[in-house]
Amino acid sequence: MTSKVPDNQLTRAVTMKLAQRSGGSGCKVSAAVANGYVTITGSVEAEYQKRPIINAVNGINGVRRVIDQLVVVPKKKRE
Repeated sequence: MTSKVPDNQLTRAVTMKLAQRSGGSGCKVSAAVANGYVTITGSVEAEYQKRPIINAVNGINGVRRVIDQLVVVPKKKRE
């Protein structure tokens, strides 16, 4: 069972993890934390990009649950 971690501490940890996971990948992801529940919002370019982000956040000590609100927005092809 995860221990109770203050939301402000969780927010910092989640923000750092998201920066590591989504930097330079075309992902625009942010998170909100409330009572250990993390809601991830934003966009990714492909479905396969969602799972590693969710797993990374879920692995942070104190996260009780991850709520996925990510949307897939494919990168437009250059013509």
